[in-house]
Amino acid sequence: MSNEIIRGRHRAPGRHNPLNELKLLARESAQPAMKGAAVVAATGGLVASFAGSASAETVSNSGAVSANIANIGTAPQAAAAAAPAVVGPATTAAPAASSALATIGFTTQPQAVAATAKTPAKPRVIEDVKVKGERQAAAAKAKAAAERKAAAAKAAAQRKATAAKASRDLTRRSLTSSTSATKRTTNTSTPSASSGSRASRNWATAGQCTWGALSKWYQSEGYYPGGWTGNAMVWDTGAAAAGYTVSGTPRTRSILVMEPGVHGSSSVGHVAWVTGVSGGKVTIIEMNALAGAYNYNTRTLTDGPGMKYIYAP
Repeated sequence: MSNEIIRGRHRAPGRHNPLNELKLLARESAQPAMKGAAVVAATGGLVASFAGSASAETVSNSGAVSANIANIGTAPQAAAAAAPAVVGPATTAAPAASSALATIGFTTQPQAVAATAKTPAKPRVIEDVKVKGERQAAAAKAKAAAERKAAAAKAAAQRKATAAKASRDLTRRSLTSSTSATKRTTNTSTPSASSGSRASRNWATAGQCTWGALSKWYQSEGYYPGGWTGNAMVWDTGAAAAGYTVSGTPRTRSILVMEPGVHGSSSVGHVAWVTGVSGGKVTIIEMNALAGAYNYNTRTLTDGPGMKYIYAP
């Protein structure tokens, strides 16, 4: 029995499907980047089968077959050259591997696609012009309000200072006017007064009659007399030595000096500020007497022995 050699690929109909084999290889490949190479390497010439179904070619020339059999083993290179390279229609070219893999949804550049997908888009900041303008307007409004508040506080402080100065000036003018008027109406003849030494502060003991008398002198004249010290009963001699005029004649705008025991004076004497003179009556304002320390009270006394007056110039 002779064996007939039939050229071509031999597949039993219905048992092998090239498309199914390609899908199976692509699905079982572990790395997407190697799918194309794995499919092509494993399947060999299966890609070429997409050009058409494989079939065995019937040998029509038995002489040619015999010649090929005779050349087996003696001229392998020539036999290989005589054998057909691809099974199928000779006029149809095999599709490219990339086109064949694309038919089953496979891409040959997965890394590039993944890199493109992972690159985040840069955020785009859109400036809200309306909101920006509103914020700028609010800031300008707050700044203006702060400036108005500061200006109002400064103006209030200036008004307060002006009012305090006006009050001091009014008090001084009132005291000066009242004592000057009393002097003109009640004193027909007043000795001339000389100016003595001055002090920069109230040098007497706070709360005592001496401290109160110096404070009233300052309110009337605008300065403190000075140049002497000691208890109230020696103020007349001390003021005279400091350059002030001291007299036994009552006069407004003067300090009354009383010896101990005169009109209830203590053992160290007593002093007061004279606010009015009417005949032999002398009106005084005094501290640390009827109202106690640090407090003023007013009395009207009768002029007599043991009473001297230190004149303000």
